[in-house]
Amino acid sequence: MRLSAQLILGICLASLPTVKCQFNNWQDSQVNTSICFWLQPRAALVRDTIYLDGGSIWWSPGLADGSVGQPVNNGNFQGYILTFNLSESFSTDTNVTGIMVKNLMSKARGGFASGISTEPNYYDGGMLANDAEFFLYGGTLFEAKELYDAPGGDAVLGYRRYAYGPEKPLWQKGFTGGHLDGGVNRYVAYGAAVNAPSENKAWYFSGLTSPTRGPIVENSAKEAVMAATVSDTLIGLDMSIQLEEKWSNMTLPPKIKGRSNAEVVWVPVGKQGILVVLGGVLYPEWATVGHKSANETASTLESPEFMRVIDIYDVASKEWYQQPTQGGPGAMARGCAVVAPASDFSSFNIYYYGGFDGIHRSKNYSDQVWVLSLPSFTWTLISEGRPEHARSGHKCFMPYPDQMMAFGGYTSVNGTNLACLDQGPVVNFNLTSGQWMDSYAPSRFAPYGVHSSVVRVVGGDSSGGAKVTSPLPSGWSSKELGDIFATPYDKTKLTHHWPYPTTPSPPASPTPSAVTVEPSTSPSLRAALPLIIVPLVFVAGLAVALWYMCVRRKRRGPYSASDSTAVDSSRNVIMWLRGQRWSKQLTVSESHVTSNELEGSRGEPDTTPEIRYEMPDNQVSELSGNPPLAELHATGFVPISTTNRRPSYLASEVSYASEKSQQIRWATEEKLSLGSNETPKISAGTKAGLREFQQAIAEEANMKTPVSPSIAGDRLYGDVMSPSSMISPMQTIVSGEAGDTAKEKLVKI
Repeated sequence: MRLSAQLILGICLASLPTVKCQFNNWQDSQVNTSICFWLQPRAALVRDTIYLDGGSIWWSPGLADGSVGQPVNNGNFQGYILTFNLSESFSTDTNVTGIMVKNLMSKARGGFASGISTEPNYYDGGMLANDAEFFLYGGTLFEAKELYDAPGGDAVLGYRRYAYGPEKPLWQKGFTGGHLDGGVNRYVAYGAAVNAPSENKAWYFSGLTSPTRGPIVENSAKEAVMAATVSDTLIGLDMSIQLEEKWSNMTLPPKIKGRSNAEVVWVPVGKQGILVVLGGVLYPEWATVGHKSANETASTLESPEFMRVIDIYDVASKEWYQQPTQGGPGAMARGCAVVAPASDFSSFNIYYYGGFDGIHRSKNYSDQVWVLSLPSFTWTLISEGRPEHARSGHKCFMPYPDQMMAFGGYTSVNGTNLACLDQGPVVNFNLTSGQWMDSYAPSRFAPYGVHSSVVRVVGGDSSGGAKVTSPLPSGWSSKELGDIFATPYDKTKLTHHWPYPTTPSPPASPTPSAVTVEPSTSPSLRAALPLIIVPLVFVAGLAVALWYMCVRRKRRGPYSASDSTAVDSSRNVIMWLRGQRWSKQLTVSESHVTSNELEGSRGEPDTTPEIRYEMPDNQVSELSGNPPLAELHATGFVPISTTNRRPSYLASEVSYASEKSQQIRWATEEKLSLGSNETPKISAGTKAGLREFQQAIAEEANMKTPVSPSIAGDRLYGDVMSPSSMISPMQTIVSGEAGDTAKEKLVKI
């Protein structure tokens, strides 16, 4: 069925604004926003950028009178990925949310203009990565049949940021859909993801599946699709050869017990490193509809063992080992962990922060920071913390050797209320001093020093020289494990991408030893290009000339206005879908949108043949005849007007749709609460519009190849987008005072 250009645009104008999310569902008096808390995102550090996807984000709206509104959460059906570039600085006065949304990435096939992603949102799961790319694996699906179909069990989405390995002249940056192999499916969640960039490998340990090991759905009360059964698997991803990544599925041996939301770290010991598994729980509260452990007694007895006896996987031999420890935090899940080696590699100190016992979500969460030092296998508490600063379900990364940065998470549920995260969604910890920092700056860092409390246990000093080289007091549980620790890891494979510049900029020619970035063309290919291009240009010129003659000849014959209009409309639809310019004016009666208004947002073609890097702050020219918008003082975003702050996710310009089309909203405004099992309701008109629109662009939406745009104006699938390209109040970095009081607001669940 062929749709007219007017119908296509009408469907989009009617359907896109209905997507419910704090990204565009602003209150009338709202001037900024900040993340209140973020439950179970999946995240990874790729060189200088931290990517965060999925989970459930609650937003604190900052109002014009300086107050903070009730936190809201209407889902993330747009499929946005938030990013944090480590060249950015922040302090306690900074609304870090503004930094994280400054370079939003859309998984939608049509980028920001399409509004809704064909890739569903997932809760939990893992982001498996090396220093050049990542893959989104697992997680429970947010089901919304009105918006998208559930992917197949073997579907996986990857994002390739840098090229490495053999030369790939046609390689493009961007998202690409793929298929799992090696007996792997995506139906697992609440496991533990771990990456080893120097080995180009990543893993997903255990987790929960449905009773049938089939589909798992987050917003459903049906036991058949709930993630409640322990998985006994270690999923592996080998990224040694780009574009030929291999998946594997290993069954855990009986002595290694599966569990939910453990933490796994990779430690540079032995030939290819080892995986160290920390914590996790059995029968967690999040595995039931009522948030009550299915067997609290068994969980209380068995879960503490996961911190007392540590499971270890040797990557080279693919063998599992266990080693008892001394002390420890007890049963703990949904914390985060990082590894800080001493300067001389005489000790490897694993920092574990936050979390809770996985059973009592209404009790205080942990704000403690523990250190498990290897090879002594001793636990040391270095920071007690404060209950009001505690969090769970967050992700941690090391921007520098002496710092640990925690992203997202949520606070304990006190009755029916949930408080916002203390000091915002991102906090920074000094690993050497064992103290929380009030700021982060890319120019301020130092070599890692072993904490004084750990030195008192293992000996040596802050730079290393540990005297205890075997587990205390029991010794090695097996000779083979001792031999692995006695084998030094090849340090030349380890790379780092710091120090970072003070402002984000595209890397010039990144060539780390672990992942080599190849040039786009070889010298021999460049020499042969003229011999190829010149004949092609000549043939193309002849073709254009013949086409022009045919067109002129047709114009001399009978002319049908209706036929011409149909052809022009069809051509304009394709141009609109591909982000190109219109050949004639289109008028939409419902929304008063014309192609001349739309044309101002399109970028000019990018003539640079090099790989396009993410642009830190790409600006879009204002429409002619529209006065520049004044930024709101001390806030992160700019409203579209003083009378209507409701955004419309259609394109880059501020005046893209009429006021009538901007006011189209969801038929119902039901909020998704923490633990809610209801799917947001969508009006019948919206459903029909979405289905008709999806049919019209089926060819575009089903692309399997990397779909980064060939021209800047496309702004398609996988491009990093600046909020300046969105019709939203979110246009600049957030810095409003309203964010300071966000932690005082409570949200009913």
